Amino acid sequence: MLTINIPDSLTSRIHDIAKSFCQTAEEFVLETLRDRIDHDSAYSETEYLAQSATNKERLDKAVKDIESGKYETHGLLND
Repeated sequence: MLTINIPDSLTSRIHDIAKSFCQTAEEFVLETLRDRIDHDSAYSETEYLAQSATNKERLDKAVKDIESGKYETHGLLND
């Protein structure tokens, strides 16, 4: 288990934000860390895929398409 000391000034902000989400401070911090790790993992995966010239072209095209509004939305499979 990892123990982290959080400064008092940050602790009070964490408690306030957690309360607004009906969470404990611990739940809020763990969720925030998980989200950050998942977010960073997505960037790492994109970086890995972009090492291939073909994949980089596809990723660049996908980003341009999304920015210009060329995309389709779909529901989730489990809905």
